[in-house]
Amino acid sequence: MACVADKIKLIDGSREALKLFVRITYLWFIGIPGKTEQAEMVVVDSDGYEIHVVCKQDQLKSRKANLKENLTYVIHNFKVIKNDGKFRVCDHEYKLCFTGVTVVRQCDMEQLHFRKFRFVDFFSVIAGHFKIGLLVDEKPIVILLTHARIKEAQGSYPASISNSFKASKLMINDLVLEIQEFRERYFGNVSGSSQLSSKDAFLSKTEVKNISQINANSEVIKSNVSFFKQEFVCVTVSKITTIVMDNYSWCYLAWGQCYKKADMQTVPFTCLCGKENDQPVLRYRVEVMVNHKGEQTKFLIWDRESAQLIGQSADEVNRLKIEDRDVDLNASPQALDKLLGCFLAFKVKVQPRFGNFVVLKYSDESDLINVVLDMILDSEQSVSVTGDHDPLLRIPLTPTKRVSSDELDNE
Repeated sequence: MACVADKIKLIDGSREALKLFVRITYLWFIGIPGKTEQAEMVVVDSDGYEIHVVCKQDQLKSRKANLKENLTYVIHNFKVIKNDGKFRVCDHEYKLCFTGVTVVRQCDMEQLHFRKFRFVDFFSVIAGHFKIGLLVDEKPIVILLTHARIKEAQGSYPASISNSFKASKLMINDLVLEIQEFRERYFGNVSGSSQLSSKDAFLSKTEVKNISQINANSEVIKSNVSFFKQEFVCVTVSKITTIVMDNYSWCYLAWGQCYKKADMQTVPFTCLCGKENDQPVLRYRVEVMVNHKGEQTKFLIWDRESAQLIGQSADEVNRLKIEDRDVDLNASPQALDKLLGCFLAFKVKVQPRFGNFVVLKYSDESDLINVVLDMILDSEQSVSVTGDHDPLLRIPLTPTKRVSSDELDNE
């Protein structure tokens, strides 16, 4: 009669005379060899379930040579203990320890699983959706550290990189040009869209506020000198109702390989980022009035988000203006009317010192918009829902008039 193996999934601490058919998918050693060394391993059975196994110092000496990663074994008789350490390599409730009567026999069982990475999305981590203490595999991420300190190798210690106190900034998978270029070079194409399909990513490290709350918080900060430089990020929903024409144009001249403002130049040059530029390009800088439930405020939308919403670059729009014999760069093009009537979820950085509410990201996904609306309603302690919550209102409506900042001040 063929021997029936126990299932890792069913290990519950009620018995220790277990017989497992497993593959060692991960093997490592800790401690000082010959003194305090012990083996730690992860094994997997035919059903793909994993469990953490420990071979302590007193059992390792006679077994170390026989334990190999990726080989398959029949192992029986363990001590079963709770898997309640500070950090856990498996999600199983229990882990196993070798004892003096543990039997280990190598056996060819090619049907057993090899190691499979169980990736955790980075945005799930920053959104707090993870099990504390459970060690996980992370998808490839790109880290950019500014003003890094490089320490040369010394003896057995390799060269190392660390941050500079107060001077360094750490960016992880941020939507910046250098990180996107690096990901495309080494990991394939990566979308540069500012719209995030992940609700958790959009809402991470921020609060949901309605327009009235955003205005009120900004005024409180501006009125307090000690907090005047303080900025905050929030998420809201609103409809773009007006293109605001003030002392700024709808666009600005920037270097071709970055977003920094440039002076007009006609010869190739190198910008402060160290990138070569053939000629400057136009980029969007659009101020709009947004409205929700009768409350309104002014948002600043930069080039990336404007280009995505309009469907054309600022250079393309300006070329069409010139073809129509409109050579005044400060005259707002009709293409901006595509923004009017858009009902969106916005992630906004409020900068009271500059009087700006800068759009960092936006989303026209109805599911996300409804989530934000529900959160706003919860914050207002209200259960009523009005018709202007319909995300279908993103369809451009009849454009409202264009007004100057002076007209806005008089309203």
